[in-house]
Amino acid sequence: MTAAGFNLHKIRTVHTLGEKLRRARKRKGVDLIEAELSTKVRAKYLEALENEDFDLLPNDIYTKGFLATYAEYLGLEPEKIAGLWQQQKLGKNSFHQDEFRTDSIIKERTFVITPKVIAIFAGAVFCLSAVVYIILQVVSFASVPKLAIDSPSKDMVVESDQILVAGKTDAGVNLAVNKQPITVNFDGRFQQQIALQTGLNTIIITATNKANKEESKVFVVERKTKTAEK
Repeated sequence: MTAAGFNLHKIRTVHTLGEKLRRARKRKGVDLIEAELSTKVRAKYLEALENEDFDLLPNDIYTKGFLATYAEYLGLEPEKIAGLWQQQKLGKNSFHQDEFRTDSIIKERTFVITPKVIAIFAGAVFCLSAVVYIILQVVSFASVPKLAIDSPSKDMVVESDQILVAGKTDAGVNLAVNKQPITVNFDGRFQQQIALQTGLNTIIITATNKANKEESKVFVVERKTKTAEK
């Protein structure tokens, strides 16, 4: 298609491994716990794959198996997903200092500070600050929201029929606990009492920002009945 002599091309968006997995899971309409039950791969490993936290994964043999199983479950091609994982893993490990090496020639010259030089320097600083600010805003918008949990903790055992879910996330995100919306304060703080059933309770805390980027935390809390005092 052309317009006024120009060729128009559709820009193809390239997604990372984590984005592909997360988008496919959302299309399937399942959360990490449902995916764990179907794939028999622990939710914390599925979460690590989606967040590209490769350091949290076991050795490569197990990780390849997890990827193949998860990809088939999500309707993706296991070979392509495995190849993308290898590329990103190698990319993180092949960061060399010589990529930034440049040749420079040092010349001695007299430098005189004039009002013109000061004006140019001030203008450059202003432009650089504006560019950095814009970049930070774009990165903040496009990145996954932060999610820090104060309560509960991992593998808690309680006797109460309720537990406090509290923590902090980015201001303005949508927060849900087990798919139920939770109010977030202007500073990103939140807290909510959650009812517990006797036995094991799975608590999934999910933060979603305006760019539809998602961060989830999964906790398993065991509620034991109170032992009668003798």
